[in-house]
Formats: sequence, structure tokens, C-alpha cells
Amino acid sequence: MNQNPNEAPQPDRILEGRGAWRQALRERLLDPGPTLCMYSDDYADWPLAEPALVEALTAWALPRRQPCVRMLARDYSRVQQECPRFVRWRVDFGHLIECRELAPGLPAPAEGLWLREQGVLALPAQNQRRAVFTRDASWQASLQEFEQAWNLAEPGFAATALGL
Repeated sequence: MNQNPNEAPQPDRILEGRGAWRQALRERLLDPGPTLCMYSDDYADWPLAEPALVEALTAWALPRRQPCVRMLARDYSRVQQECPRFVRWRVDFGHLIECRELAPGLPAPAEGLWLREQGVLALPAQNQRRAVFTRDASWQASLQEFEQAWNLAEPGFAATALGL
């Protein structure tokens, strides 16, 4: 989002709790804009199993023809086991989504969702989920971390299983 040069930059907004985290992701995934990038170790706290979210992603994806989703994880087994609708969406829209897996030991970005000029990033917390809604310079810096991890990762979470 371009800001008026006469306006002061808006501070990042902190989100507290698992519900706020999931709601922030849900709101942004319902209409993510032209592209999205996402990272989680395993997507355990993401609303990917929700039918309404998958339906919204389907409506969003239908007019698209070029890859526009990049999904990065350390392990997709939880998504594959607990989010069958999203797994089916991944198969149906395999031409739009590229998935990679980050090997253990490689540096990872903050867990988050990056859209055009904004994002939702997890913050370290001991007892509860904390996150920040971010824009501008902090969004750009976190996206660069995502890009670095993406470049180190290998293909993963295949849309189809090939075999003999």
C-alpha cells in the first residue's frame, strides 16, 4: 500500500492469541490479492481445513492462469492428514501453487503470510500465540528472509504422486 509522503508510517499492529492469529490469516486468505507466499513449520495453527476458506481460495484461483502461490514448510504431513479439502485444492490448482520443503538445519523465515505490501508474521512467545500485522520496511525485510529460505528449499508437497 503506498503511503502519502506527508503521513507518518503506521506502526505494526500486535495480535495476541491463537484465535487472533487464525482470524488474521483467514481474513487475508479470503481475498489475498494477486500473489501470496506463506511459511510455517507444519501449518498446525492455520485455518486451512475450513471449508469456507477453501471455497474462497477456489473462487480467487479460478480466473488465474500463472503461478501465484508459494508455500514453504519444514513438514507437510500435518496438512496432508488434517486438511483434506486444502490438499484437494492443491491438486486442482497445482498450476498456480508451488510448494517447497525446507530441510532441518536450514534457516527459516518467521512463520507468516506475505501478500502485496502487507503480511502477518508470528512472534516468539512462550505461552500463547503472538503475531504482528506488518507493512512497509518490516514487511520487505521479512519477505527477503522468506525469499532466502525459498531459494534453499527443495520441491515438496507434490500435487500428484508418480510411481511405477
